[in-house]
Amino acid sequence: MFSKLLCRRSCVAAGSTKGPAVSVRLFFCEQDGNTGAKKAMTTTMFPPPSFVNRCQLPGCSRPAFVDPVTQIAHQFCGRTHAAQALSRQGRELPPPHGICHICRLPECSEPVYYDEETDRVHEYCCKSHADEALQRGLRAVSNKKRQGHEDPFHRCSLAGCSAPRFVDPHTGHEHPYCGRTHAKLAAQRGQEAVAVSDAPLVSTVWRGRLGEPPYTISVLTNQHPRYQGIKDQFMASWAAPGPKPTVKRVMQIRNPLPIFARYQDYQSAGPAAGPGLQEARRFHGTGMRCQFGIDPNQRPCEDPDCAVCSITAQAFSLARAGGGPNAALMPAGLRYGRGLYFSRTASKSNDYARPSERILADGRHRIMFLCKVCVGRTHRTAQDRLDQAAVDEIIGSRSADSITGLTIADGGALHYEENVVYHESAAIPSYLIIYRLND
Repeated sequence: MFSKLLCRRSCVAAGSTKGPAVSVRLFFCEQDGNTGAKKAMTTTMFPPPSFVNRCQLPGCSRPAFVDPVTQIAHQFCGRTHAAQALSRQGRELPPPHGICHICRLPECSEPVYYDEETDRVHEYCCKSHADEALQRGLRAVSNKKRQGHEDPFHRCSLAGCSAPRFVDPHTGHEHPYCGRTHAKLAAQRGQEAVAVSDAPLVSTVWRGRLGEPPYTISVLTNQHPRYQGIKDQFMASWAAPGPKPTVKRVMQIRNPLPIFARYQDYQSAGPAAGPGLQEARRFHGTGMRCQFGIDPNQRPCEDPDCAVCSITAQAFSLARAGGGPNAALMPAGLRYGRGLYFSRTASKSNDYARPSERILADGRHRIMFLCKVCVGRTHRTAQDRLDQAAVDEIIGSRSADSITGLTIADGGALHYEENVVYHESAAIPSYLIIYRLND
């Protein structure tokens, strides 16, 4: 007994016009239930024109893929969207088969090669036929071999690849990667595609942690309008003796929307200073469990105890104040009570970035935050320490939003100024600076 199974590649071919609708042929695999033998058969349907012209995955407006050899028009723009559509129905996309997957060499009728490990469908049955097609001018050189593409707006989005982005010759659609292999590799690494408009300014975009509200971390190029200002602030505020560090990378954090909205609400209506709390850019050093940022190919980790990755995902937590990777640096406790600590001096925050240090072939590397901090109305103190009761009185009386420890030069007791805020909404991480120490 034969059972009819719709080819899961969803092959359709444009046929004749019948009235207002377009006639299409649907290809089926007919399988013998006893022997497992298959044979091809077709039937004809008359769907609306949009069925043939547009990808059928909800939300996708790309043209449906048309095989240039067989002229079969598929229901989807590509295999990825076909797989997604089937997964929503609890089904899986099988390996390629049928007349829509025949070797592109004109004299060959063998099925194309399919790499199950990468889910890549090749255009030829074997490498020798692919090489022959290249020699005969039947196909172009692989995009991956065309490194150093002169137009930075149209380079592959995968970090480290400078090949041109793949442009579908049949639809004209430009994909964000040079090919399917790099698109899959980017997904495995947790990278997002770089928008064409951002291509010369951003080299890599990392997705945030799974299960968190969406956020991204982008590696800025030296052409980005904010890159030089951030680097200059970091270098100018390095006050420690000895050679200054070398900035290796600057990464911009696009905060989760709930975190950013919380910060904006706090800034626009502060508890003490009234509307328009004063905002400052301040440094913050901490530790990390992974190598994100220092290793250019590592995505943010999922470890809840990794301070760097947790701050990028959730901003700052008062519950962790005084603990975490820097607890050993504060044997006498927090200098100005339980709060979130920042400094205008990068070398001061470098002391607290010590637990992030990783030793690479070219030296010691660390990572540091540059943050937006609503200091608001600040209580300036000449004392080197205030106990929790004194802090509670200052902040609790609503006479100040933050406390600033003054330097010796300003009549205080500290070598470098410290700023402390006491509300989690008063600060958000904006940038990560990866640097190499040169001492």
